[in-house]
Amino acid sequence: MKIKNKMRHCKIVIAFVFFFVIQNIYSQDMRINYDMIYKEDSLSTETVAKKMVLLVQNGESKFYPEKQYEVDSLRASGFKGFAVGDHDFYVIKNKQNTGSKYYFLLRDVYRITEPVKLNWKIQKETAKKYGYTCQKATVDYKGRKWEAWFTQEIPVQEGPYIFKGLPGLIVYMKDAAGSYEFSFTALKKNFYKMELENISPKPLDISLANLKKVFIDYYNDPFREMKSGNVKAKFKDEKGNDVEPDFKEMTKNLQNSLRKNNNPIELSEAIKYP
Repeated sequence: MKIKNKMRHCKIVIAFVFFFVIQNIYSQDMRINYDMIYKEDSLSTETVAKKMVLLVQNGESKFYPEKQYEVDSLRASGFKGFAVGDHDFYVIKNKQNTGSKYYFLLRDVYRITEPVKLNWKIQKETAKKYGYTCQKATVDYKGRKWEAWFTQEIPVQEGPYIFKGLPGLIVYMKDAAGSYEFSFTALKKNFYKMELENISPKPLDISLANLKKVFIDYYNDPFREMKSGNVKAKFKDEKGNDVEPDFKEMTKNLQNSLRKNNNPIELSEAIKYP
């Protein structure tokens, strides 16, 4: 009986040590890469592919395009030249369980901050994905039904975009309409670390209603700043000769493009353009 008790005690100790080691490994900062595929136009079969990065630092996280991460890394290391980034799907989640979403328009950056409320339903179904044992979970979020797969082998309650709160890292997500898909590609412990909100100019806090108004105003007159002379821009033809811009035609083309971009990830918050 004493031997059995000792063996049971040893198993408990080993389990606690293993749990401590695993937690210690994944409690540190990390970079997680995802492939993202989505449809901008719900009426089209065309998709857009982006490589995305989830940075986890000091209990907070940042999700945004890898292209922008590379630009930020260059600038943080002292680079002063011109570099084109990508600000789509830009989200920062903090320790207080709130999420900030950033919207870049012309020379301004707008920030909406709200609690991250996700009513996850964990299913019994399991599967092997990307070499990890994963479990299925579902959630409804702002007009979309999502299926997610998470692994407790990476005990970080994080995931792509605004999604978090499961007992392990989300390695795959797809909405029921097949419009958005996130796929895990890599986890790195060594990466260039920087302040998460290293955004210039300083973001302007705004409500969702006012943000929609900003985008509607832009839709109605997208080249107002250029026409007024507040923003200087030169227009050239294919031969490099200066030409007078046709703002009416440019406005029409841009408005057509904005109307086609009718399939945002937060479907219930889609802007209804005229």
